[in-house]
Amino acid sequence: MTRPYRLIIWGPGDMGGRALRTALESPDFDVVGVKVFSPHKHGRDIGELAGLPPVGVAATTSKAEILALEADCVVHTPTTPALVQGADADVLDLLRSGKNVVSAASYHNPAMATWLSESRSPLEVLGTVSRMRVTGGAFGPQLPAALTALRTAMRVVDSSPARLARPVLDRLAAPLVDRAIPRRASGARLQAACVRGGVSLHGTGLHPGLMVEQVLLRLAGLLDEVREVKFLEVGDLSAAPDGMWGGLASLGFGMPLDAVDSDHAIALMQHFYFDAVLANVAHSLFGANADQVRVERHVYPVPARTRVVAGGSVIEPGTVGAIHMSYRGYLGDRLFMTNAECWHVGPGNAHLGSDHPVSSSGGHVITLDGDPAGIEMRNELDEDSYDGDWSAVTDISVKAMLDVIPALCAAPPGVATPDLSPRFRVETA
Repeated sequence: MTRPYRLIIWGPGDMGGRALRTALESPDFDVVGVKVFSPHKHGRDIGELAGLPPVGVAATTSKAEILALEADCVVHTPTTPALVQGADADVLDLLRSGKNVVSAASYHNPAMATWLSESRSPLEVLGTVSRMRVTGGAFGPQLPAALTALRTAMRVVDSSPARLARPVLDRLAAPLVDRAIPRRASGARLQAACVRGGVSLHGTGLHPGLMVEQVLLRLAGLLDEVREVKFLEVGDLSAAPDGMWGGLASLGFGMPLDAVDSDHAIALMQHFYFDAVLANVAHSLFGANADQVRVERHVYPVPARTRVVAGGSVIEPGTVGAIHMSYRGYLGDRLFMTNAECWHVGPGNAHLGSDHPVSSSGGHVITLDGDPAGIEMRNELDEDSYDGDWSAVTDISVKAMLDVIPALCAAPPGVATPDLSPRFRVETA
C-alpha cells in the first residue's frame, strides 16, 4: 500500500478535530471522509471544520455514506460515553467494510473482558448497572432513564419467586439490558470482523498505549525478573476541554462527596481502558491470558480546599475537588500491577501522596519491583512554566494514532497489539 493513505476521521471533536487538521496538513494522508454527529456540521467542508481552507470534501452524519467510501484506515475518536451507546457496532461495520481502524477510545486489548462484555450474562450486567451512579450530562438524557428502568427490573428479579431460574431470567433481561446499555463486543467477534474485511484493528493513545505498553514494558526488559509494577498518573483537569466526558460534573467534580464512589460512572467506565492495560502487562511480563486476570477497583473522592472556576464548572470548597482511582490486577492471589489515576481541578485541590509527582500540574510515576534492582521513572510538569495547556495530551494521542497507520495497513488481518521485540536496521554509509 502506497502513500498517501486514504483516511476517514470518525468523530472530529477535540481529539478527532486535531487528527483531522494534522492529516490534512500532511502529505502522507488523504482525508476522504469525516463522520460527524452534530447536524450543523453535516455538509460542511472538512477543511473549514479543521480551521483550514476548503478541500472539497463534505462531512456527513450518514454512517451509510462513510461505509460506502473507499478508504485505507479510519481514525476512530468517539466520546468515551459512546462506548456504552453502541460504538462497537459501528466499528464492527467499519471492519467488515474493509477498512482498518485505529482507535483512541478502546480496543487496546479486546480479549480482556470487562463488566459490560457480551461474555457477561444480562443479569450480571443488570446487577452492576443497577448500582451505577451518574452525575452531570456526559451520557445524555437516555442513560439516567435507562438506569431507572434497569434498577426497576433488578428489583423485580430480586423479589421474583423464580429467581433461581437464571436461564429464564437471563433471556428476559437480555433485550432490556442491550437496548439500554449494549454489551461490548468480544475479542473473538472483533477478530472475526477483521478477518472478514481483510483488515486490522488497533487501540492506542497516551495511556493506554504509550506510557505502559511502550515505556513501562520496555523498562521491564532491563530486569531479569519482574515481580510487580505500578503506574501512577496525576493530572490537573482545570484546563481540560468542556466537551471531555461532557464536563467536569460528569466525572464527579463539584458534586457532594457522597456522590462519588467505586460505583460512579467514571469508575466503571475506566475499566474499558485500564483492564486492557492490566491484561497487556500480564501477558507481556508473565505470559498470562486475559481470562486469568482479575481486576479490583477502588475509587474515592477528596474534598476541594479552594474554589475553582474551570470552563463551565464551579468547584466549591467541600465538594469533590480530586478523585483517586486504583485498578489492581491479580493473577490468582498475586498482585502484579496497580494502575492509579489521581485527578484534581486546580493546583490548590491537588491530592498528592508521598509517592506522587511533586508537581501539582501533573505527571507520571512508573515503578518496577524486580531483580537485579528495582526501577523508578518520573516525569513531572514544571509548575512555573506549565500554562495549563491540555492540548499536549491530545497531540501525543493523535501522533500515536497517525504514526501506527502504515504498519496497521500492512499488518495481516486481525486485532493488532504492540510488538516489543528487538528490531534493527542496517546502517548505510
